[in-house]
Amino acid sequence: MSGIWHGVATRGVMREPSVRRYSGRSVEEWKAARRERLLAAALELFGTEGYPATSVERLCTQAKVSTRHFYHEFQNKEAVLLAVHAQVIELAVRSTGDALRRTADRPVRERITAAVDSYLRTIMTDLRRARISFVEVVGASPAVEEQRIAFRDLLIRNVRDLGDTAVERGEIKRKDFRFLALAFFGAVNAVVHDWMLTEPRPLEQKVQNSLRDLAVELITA
Repeated sequence: MSGIWHGVATRGVMREPSVRRYSGRSVEEWKAARRERLLAAALELFGTEGYPATSVERLCTQAKVSTRHFYHEFQNKEAVLLAVHAQVIELAVRSTGDALRRTADRPVRERITAAVDSYLRTIMTDLRRARISFVEVVGASPAVEEQRIAFRDLLIRNVRDLGDTAVERGEIKRKDFRFLALAFFGAVNAVVHDWMLTEPRPLEQKVQNSLRDLAVELITA
């Protein structure tokens, strides 16, 4: 799946090919390490203090990178948000896809349960990922919104494929799986957003179980 997001995740990245080496590392190796520190800083700051509240200078301080080197890696702060969101997407797509492949021969209810549990665990286990996915990227910019919608559409395609397979096996009747997927992911957005802001926060497993049961009911009822 990484190829799907490669073009978006690297938007705004500046390239500087070189064969010089410093302290045993090539320039590209230093650049890669610098980029990873910036992305780690973005996950922490965007996921705790928020995207609007985080300046480029604050990112650089957290990552121990100069502002000059920041602009060697990213065109602007938006490019960092795109990249760190793409990392979250990669994790969610990989875990959901693995769950669907593992359960390819299982009944549809088991497949839905495995896929939804994998997706929600990936997003909700780390509150920083949840905040970036359900708060910070929403309406951040046209480019970020485009990436968010592209991810949602990929998840919807997974639901449609799962539903179509179940119909072919005679497990369920044909339905408008796109509509049902839109309804489900809309519910996920609202419920996880509310879960993050509620104090005391409800048990993560309780929320995941409720959303999983909703998904099973929508697809199989």
